[in-house]
Amino acid sequence: MSMDLVEPLRAQFRARRPIESAREIAEAGLPACRDYLADPANARIIETALRIRAVESALYELFGKGKLHGTIHTCLGQEFSGAVLSKHLRRGDFITSNHRCHGHYIGATGDWRGLIDELIGNAEGVCAGIGSSQHLCADNFLSNGQQGGLLPVAAGIALDRKLKAGGGVAVSFIGEGTLGEGIVYETMNLDALWTLPHIIVCENNFYSQSTGQERGVAGAIMDRAAAFGIPVAAANTWDLAELDAVFAAAVERARLAGTPTFILLTTYRLNPHSKGDDTRDPEEIAWFRARDPASLATAEIAAYARTYDAYVAEAAAYIDIALATPKLEPSAYFGDQLPRADADRPAVWRDVPAVADETLRIAQQLNKFYRNWLARDESSLFLGEDIEDPYGGAFKISKGFTTEFAERAITTPISEAAITGIGVGLAVSGRRAFVEIMFGDFITYAFDQIVNNASKMFHMYNRQIECPVIVRTPMGARRGYGPTHSQSFERFLIGIDNVCTISLNSMTDVETQLRGLQDLRCPVILLENKSDYTARTFVPPAHFVVATDDAPLPTMRVGPKGAKPTVTVLSYGGMARFVAASLLDVFERTDQIPELIVPTSLHPLNLGPIAESVLRTGALLVVEEGAGFGSFGAEAIAQLHAHAGSGFTAARLSAKPAPIPSAPGLEAAALPSIDEVCDAIRALAERTK
Repeated sequence: MSMDLVEPLRAQFRARRPIESAREIAEAGLPACRDYLADPANARIIETALRIRAVESALYELFGKGKLHGTIHTCLGQEFSGAVLSKHLRRGDFITSNHRCHGHYIGATGDWRGLIDELIGNAEGVCAGIGSSQHLCADNFLSNGQQGGLLPVAAGIALDRKLKAGGGVAVSFIGEGTLGEGIVYETMNLDALWTLPHIIVCENNFYSQSTGQERGVAGAIMDRAAAFGIPVAAANTWDLAELDAVFAAAVERARLAGTPTFILLTTYRLNPHSKGDDTRDPEEIAWFRARDPASLATAEIAAYARTYDAYVAEAAAYIDIALATPKLEPSAYFGDQLPRADADRPAVWRDVPAVADETLRIAQQLNKFYRNWLARDESSLFLGEDIEDPYGGAFKISKGFTTEFAERAITTPISEAAITGIGVGLAVSGRRAFVEIMFGDFITYAFDQIVNNASKMFHMYNRQIECPVIVRTPMGARRGYGPTHSQSFERFLIGIDNVCTISLNSMTDVETQLRGLQDLRCPVILLENKSDYTARTFVPPAHFVVATDDAPLPTMRVGPKGAKPTVTVLSYGGMARFVAASLLDVFERTDQIPELIVPTSLHPLNLGPIAESVLRTGALLVVEEGAGFGSFGAEAIAQLHAHAGSGFTAARLSAKPAPIPSAPGLEAAALPSIDEVCDAIRALAERTK
């Protein structure tokens, strides 16, 4: 398109003022608004809205005095969305919200005192002051600060309610600015495909922080949901009767038909985005303030004016109490769910028993393990891209599952972020979910769900929620898949707080390695190496034996029979098999006796078995398939130095700092070779003389 056509289009786009449509909607809705406010049957809803306003106004004033830490996002002008919805909720329904969540929280729970305590930072707050304004939690409510991040979590909760067949509904509040996030569309697609009882309420207040809608949202908002075949409805916070009816119809549709609805809710925010960041025209704000339903209720109906004054007084009185209430002790906050081991505890080793069925390859062992889990735990689910029979997934790990477990083994579209979030929602609902990412390289799409939801929920919500979702994915090279299907991303995964990162290997059978998985209550990233899928359980070369310790997520040792090792080699995943198969060759070429230590859990790392070997040999070589900078090997050596001092010599081998190529010769050259292992061991021997 030529520039002489582009510039007029840009000018036309900038000239659009969607806020003018909000003025028209507000003006048209005022007669119905006054009728609704005057009807005694609506008193509870109106009182809820006034309670929200009184509490938020008090908190806003407190924030202005510097007595609240962090930030605050008030919903003054938007109170009736949460208040009206509360009329239609039942036990078992669930609400997710965003950064502007106070009104939704009070509407859903009525717990305004807990909200005040939370923002002041008290131990008696909703989350003991940990989450503050944006991160709230109750039995039927979650909010988080990232835009759209809880949408797939709510879809997972909706899936749980659908499977229970109890008529439970999940409702999610987002702002129109969130429409720029891809997770919105991934979730709507799944809502429609799986006919989930999930209602998405888009509160359109025409500003994303300070940016006008004309600069942030293209096209018609309702068309976005309609494109997925989701029923859509429009409502606003001036015509309250229509809003009430729209909510009622959406909830009934979700309960009876189990189907989603997208509601475009036109509204207006009277306060700044947070505080001191308002660039809107003051005359515009004044125009909407004069037509605000809560303001009209107190200005035109004396009973509501008295009610509001009483709520204001109650909020002020409780704030005085809350300001003097004890805060959470740090000792009650820190500490995680990870299966940490005492590094000083001696490892109890036992020889690996013979494999029950030596013909089973690792992929078949995994299939058997997950199949047995699904059969044993009827609440568990298995989600993955293209796992529908007869295909059974790219590596056939889930072959047969959708036939045998039709309701609980579900093939998904290519939506790594959304299906991970759905797994989180299922975990929040008390279920275990296995979420398969087809290739480990694409776990990056799911990073927000892992980092900002799964890993944080336990701490952020003051230990009220456990999130034992299991995200599993094939990792590694040696299959010729090339740069976007072969990377080893462990270094990005081992640093996530409260997430256990497991790297399977083939030194022993799958059942032995994962015997502790069912007892973990933290999120788990389970890495399965692609090069091991077609291999059988490792059989050690002559003069070597495989042993395993007694930890729930064990460490394996491939050591010499009847000889003292002189060098410790630390490796994991598929690289461990690559090294283990050449141990005899390494010995013959270097005159050093290697002992290979293979941890199953990379985070947390059970340091004891590694330290035990390194203190015995005085030399450590870490060999890994991923890049070296900021890697597992660097962390392992740092921890060993902190634990055991400097009484050993260490070296590392890792992949070249470039994407893994596809051509066989280049792929092999990108990864550590046995020649490089031997050279490194010889160099270590020279340094330790």
